[in-house]
Parts: sequence; structure tokens; C-alpha cells
Amino acid sequence: MKRLLLLSHLVQAKFQVRPQCRFLHIKAEPNETIIPLSSFDFTKPTVGRTSAEQQALALLAPDMPENPELIRVAIIGAPNAGKSTFVNRIMGWRISSVSKKPHTTRHRITGALTDANKQITRPESSLHGEKNVAVVHDVGNSYIRFKLDEELLKCLYAHPEKEAILILNKTDTIKRKRMLLDVTTVLTDGSLNGIPYRLDSPYHRNGKLDMERLFLKTAHEMNIPLPKSEKDLMKEQLLLEMKQYEEKLLQTTLDDVNLDLTDADVKQLVQQHQENSLTLEKLQDNFENVPYKSINDISPFEFKNDLMSTDNWHLYYQKLSQIRKFTSQRSTWPYFNQVFMISAKQNHGIAAVRKYLFTRTKPAQWMFHRNFVTDQLPQEIAETCIREKMLNYLPEEIPYSYIMRNELWEMNENDVLNIVFIVYPREKRLKRDVSALLKNHGEAVKMISIEAENDLSMTFRCDVKLKLIVVREGFSVAKRIETKACAADLVTEFDQRVEEILITKLKEKFPSHKFIGEESAAGGAKQPLTDDPTWIIDPIDGTTNFVHGFPFIAISVGLVIKKQAEIGVIYNPISENLYSAVKGKGAFKNGRPIQSSQQTELGLSQVSGEYGSSRDPQILQTKSENLRKIVERAHSVRAIGSAALNLCHVAEGSCDAYFEYGIHCWDIAAGDLIAREAGCFTSDPTGDPLDIMKRQILCTATKQLAMQLIPLLTHVDFPSD
Repeated sequence: MKRLLLLSHLVQAKFQVRPQCRFLHIKAEPNETIIPLSSFDFTKPTVGRTSAEQQALALLAPDMPENPELIRVAIIGAPNAGKSTFVNRIMGWRISSVSKKPHTTRHRITGALTDANKQITRPESSLHGEKNVAVVHDVGNSYIRFKLDEELLKCLYAHPEKEAILILNKTDTIKRKRMLLDVTTVLTDGSLNGIPYRLDSPYHRNGKLDMERLFLKTAHEMNIPLPKSEKDLMKEQLLLEMKQYEEKLLQTTLDDVNLDLTDADVKQLVQQHQENSLTLEKLQDNFENVPYKSINDISPFEFKNDLMSTDNWHLYYQKLSQIRKFTSQRSTWPYFNQVFMISAKQNHGIAAVRKYLFTRTKPAQWMFHRNFVTDQLPQEIAETCIREKMLNYLPEEIPYSYIMRNELWEMNENDVLNIVFIVYPREKRLKRDVSALLKNHGEAVKMISIEAENDLSMTFRCDVKLKLIVVREGFSVAKRIETKACAADLVTEFDQRVEEILITKLKEKFPSHKFIGEESAAGGAKQPLTDDPTWIIDPIDGTTNFVHGFPFIAISVGLVIKKQAEIGVIYNPISENLYSAVKGKGAFKNGRPIQSSQQTELGLSQVSGEYGSSRDPQILQTKSENLRKIVERAHSVRAIGSAALNLCHVAEGSCDAYFEYGIHCWDIAAGDLIAREAGCFTSDPTGDPLDIMKRQILCTATKQLAMQLIPLLTHVDFPSD
């Protein structure tokens, strides 16, 4: 259905073309009803229910009080640690998808939470530019319970200046709560901010209460200012020096570099580069000039400071590669600022983390309006929510392979959000993936729809009606098949349904236009071509391929005005390739320009030819003889069973020539225009100008190639359309 909107855009491009536009960019608009912005309620935090509403929220200027404060927090963690659930709980909104399987959330999400004069943001970027990091760790996983992920440690070691907190998640899965003290002691190496502490645990059974540490924590919770310690001053000095080095590197320009070199200087530099070139082996093994060999030789802060002050690039990368060696020796981080024990699923401990983050805000300009919640478009939120439910109900990797497209997004007069998504299983293992959704009379897809509907209602704060449509069932299951002119000429119920949908939708847009359709003609309706604007439609070109599951089928739609093709669109729903052209505007495949191969030699050409549906012995003999002559002279011959796709293949250069007798106007009306706009030569196989109603065509990459083919062909006469 969404592809049908392309036809409307193409017509508008035809009748309202801006002279300065050379290329036509084909892109469907969102399928949502336009609602006046005046009807939106921006007085409270909200997630936009339509794209327009969400974009309006994002464009609102931050409404800051006199003393605004801000904290930017990057949330990181190993796969399936519960980061998305944690984010949803902290923000108080369901903005991230959640499931038991890893990699549910496939992209970073920006969220914002505002209270009084303080704002917390989860930035779209990761660690760069942020001063606070929340590391979410899964204590419910016994395999990684007592060690931090190595990739996380690399991030922490590369950014020791960030204020990091450790979030021990899924504590509800631990029956012996004393184990949480053990986990904390191990993961923090018995230190916070590099200062050792003692806990009454199996690792410190004879430990004493650290009164100084207890006082510092109490003062911190009550926001009591304390004099800075010597370690604090040293840390601040290191951070200041690192910042100065970063600014120095950023301010370095070409004006600072001496480019006045002689030929001898250039040769000397090249020779030095060849002698001292940096290789992977040197990065991994050559540490002769590195002053530290072990994690115990230098603290992370001193390492970062030393790294930033290194002006020799070879030595810089050698030092940088040490991070890998350091993290392989360590599975703990002694520089966390705080440790929190939570169960994001049960919403336990979340309030303490939120309160702590608000106490760590600093005077700064807000990034968003106080009512802004997330930067995601509502359609993105819905798609990730649906995929989340698929992960819960479908086995293995199946949910990751589905493609989903929004077909309808509409707010009705009763504030009910109506959503329709089309689900496209991938071609690989198509039958398995479709049956997983539709087994037990579609029980899985029903539950996915119901649960996603409920979750989306909570996100958008309104009633939601969600409908999922699983397509390609016609390509993968049994079909009702009828014959037309002969046993080799087939029609399915899908041909008829697709043509009916196309004509109905186009009539709504263009009620005065005429139509010529394959299935209407098969029903006995005579449809002469006149000078009136006429849509020529083949709902499924390659019906026999469709019946047998051979993936070369196409929907072909062409607009002809005064018997001249003006618009052509061909879509293969299996490969998801969309070919299109507007007269005088070029030909495109999936929005990118295409061009013929410009081949001029028959001996180097790949030629497509078809036997067609007729089983008349004389016609078959003539066609066989034509193909035999071509096989003897061409590089190769192909037959894929679709006239529309044959023309597209010549247009994009994957084939060099195509000829056929017995086709109809709906097979070639769109493809002929696409081929010509791609630089191809099309004509009647006799060499006369092409008449799409005469049921025969020759299409070649160049006119020279056509002149070599025409003498080889014995012509077959068919009654005109």
C-alpha cells in the first residue's frame, strides 16, 4: 500500500516539475493524518503521537529558570544487562524496547527528565563529551557476576576523568543478599574513587568501620561542602592539563606546519617514514619505548595525562594499545563514585539513583524543553515495541530478520491512535519465518499485537489500536490458481486483488483517468488506448514464477498520455527493488540513477529472450530458432519469465539486450520508459518504431547492438491489444 503513494508523487512530479530539478527523488510521505499544531498539549511532558507533534516538541526552546542545572549521563553496559529497562524506569516513560534477548535496542536513544531547575539527559552520543557514566552490570548472570566486561573497562580506562557510578541490576534474582556485598567488593576492587573501603564480607571479615568514609558519604548526601583533599587537587590538576593538551591539538592548523620543503627534504621524510612506519605488529608487540608495562605501573589518570602529552604519534599509538593489555589484566574498576543495587524490572532502587543524579547536576544551560521526553519519532517507538514482542514470542533469530513498514498512522476524532504495520519476512527461510508468525491460527501475531498495543498506549498516553499485516503469504503458501488463454497462462487471486487495489487507489486520486489492466482484459473487457491519461497496469508480471515460487515477479504501472509514456514504476516485492522513471528525468533504482551498459558488440552481450505462454507448435518452433541463432553469436542467453524485469535489467546494465514476441502493453508500458530514460534503444523487432499495442519489443543497450540482432530474428505476428 505504501508503494502506491509513489504513483501520486510521480504524477505530481510530472505535472508540477520545477525547472531547476534534474533528479527526481522518490520518497513516500509518512502515512499519518495531518493535525493542527494548535490542538497539541505542550503544557506537560509528553511523547508526540504524530511526527508533526514530536518534531514540534523537539523544536521548542528550553524554558530554563534563572539558575538552570544539567547533568549528561551516558549509560553503558554489556548486552542484556538491563540498560533499556533501567532507562525507562529512570525517565518514567517507556522509550526503550525491552526483552529477554540481547540486542533488543539497536540504536542509541536520547531522553530527558526535568524537575524544578534540574535536567537529566541521556545523550545520543556515548562517552565523548559527557562527564558522567552509569555502568549497568547484570548480577543475575553467574558467568559475569564477579567481573566487568572487558569492552566496558576499555571505555573507563580511556576516560578515567568521567564520574562513573556502578549500577548492580537484577538484584531480585539473588537469593543470598550477602552475595551483593561480595560482588561490590570484587567489582570495585575494594575502593571508591581510588580510596579503599572495608566491608563486613568474606573478603574482609576482620574489617573495622571506616568512620572517615562514612562521614564523607553522609556529607555528600547532605550536600555539605568539604575541603578538597590532596588527591582531589591532584586529580583536578591532571584533568586541567589533559584539557589543555586537547585544546592545543584542536587548535593546530596547517598554518603551524612548515610546508616549504625542497625535493631533498621530501625524499628524506619519505625514507624516514618507510624506516619507521607503524605496523600492526609494532602496535601489538613493540613496547620498548613505553615507560610502563603493567597496570600497576601507572594509574588511569596518570596514563591519560601521559597519553595526551605525547607528541610522537608512533609512541602515542603504542601507549594507546596498552589499554588492551591493562584491561586483560583487570576485571574491576576502583574509581567508581557510587554503587547502587537495583532491580529495574521490579522498580526497586530506581528512586535512589534518580535522586543521586539530581544531586550531581551542575550549573549549565538546558538542552531541551522541560516537556521533552525523547528524540525518537513515534513510528520508530512503535516499530521497536513490536519487534520487542516478537523477540518474546518467536524463536531464534527470526525477529531480527523481519522488515516492518508503517502503513497507517492516524489520530481520529476520539483521540484514538490507529496504527497499521506491514511485516515482511526475508526471502531466506521464508516459509519458516512466516509459519512462526501464523502457526496455531496466528496466535503468536495476535499476542504480539495485543501486548504492543498496551505498551504503546502507556507511551503515548492515549488509546491505541494496532494492526499487524504479514505479507508474502501468497508467495509462500498454496494459491488458488486459474488459467486464462491456455494451461501455461495462469492467474491467481493475488493478481486480481492487487489490480483491484491499484485501480481503486488511483481512481481516488485521479477520477477522470482511464485504466488498462491485465486482469480486466482477461475478464473480457476491451480497453482501447486513447489520447486520455491512461494507467496501464500489470498487477503481477511473472504469474507463473509467482505460482512456482521463482523470485522474479513485478508489479508494473505506467501512465500514458496521448499514447506517450510519461511515468513508469516497476517493483519486485521479493528483492524489494523499485525501478522508476519520469519522462525526461532519468531512470532510478531504489532512488539512485541507473544507466545501460552501452554495449555495442553482440559477441560480448548477455541477451534475454522468452518463450511466452503460447504453446502453438509453429510459434514455438520460430521462437526456438530465434534463440538458437542468438545463442550461437551472443556471450550468453537468459530467460527469467518477466518482461518488466527484463527491461529493467537492460536499463541497469546487468543485461545488454532483450526481445520478445507475444507480450502485452501492460508488460512493457512502464519498462519501456524506464529503459529509454536509462539510455537504452527500444523498437519493434523489425526495426520500426515501437508500438506498445503490437505485442512485440526489442530493447538493447545501444542502437548498434540492435542493428546486429534485427537481421537474426524471424518475426511472429500476434493480434494487437
